[in-house]
Amino acid sequence: MNTMRTVLAGAMILLGSASLAEAATPYVSASLGIAMREDSDVEEGGVSYYIPYNVGYAVTGAVGIESGRMRFEGEIGYQENGIEDADDLNISMTTYMANGYLDLGMPMSPITPYVTAGIGMADVKAEGLGFSDDSSTVLAGQVGIGAGFSIAPMVTLDAKYRYMIAADAEFDDYTEISVDSHNVMLGLRVGL
Repeated sequence: MNTMRTVLAGAMILLGSASLAEAATPYVSASLGIAMREDSDVEEGGVSYYIPYNVGYAVTGAVGIESGRMRFEGEIGYQENGIEDADDLNISMTTYMANGYLDLGMPMSPITPYVTAGIGMADVKAEGLGFSDDSSTVLAGQVGIGAGFSIAPMVTLDAKYRYMIAADAEFDDYTEISVDSHNVMLGLRVGL
């Protein structure tokens, strides 16, 4: 009797997983926008100061799966900001994120607002600042809001705001630089 219950429970789990997989739609997306990095707090050998940045750019690409009101994706992004009043000095960041989305829209509406959160890693590079080791990999996360606008079957125009949070990047074992930023992006999501 216990064996029969186990087999039935396993079958129900498999059937539930199969029906979820059938309802899921894979997609690809790409976005481009502006990156407004917050002024960095810098700790260098016991001395504190800050670095102001110019508005920069950000690009992302992602592959994901959509099921009902939920979406999950793997994303690679890049952003770069020049240092204010300094030529050839910049901070860039390549990110590797796992993101989740919750769509808040009404059925049959062409506009779908959503909230998002993600976690991953950021490879931060400080170019032209004179560090012997100008790269630092740190834990990163992001939260945001946005809206998708259906422009064709399986094609959505995405407008979103994200706040990128990352641990302080460490260079040459004694300099720490904060790298948080606000990103406003426009992108395209295509169902497969």
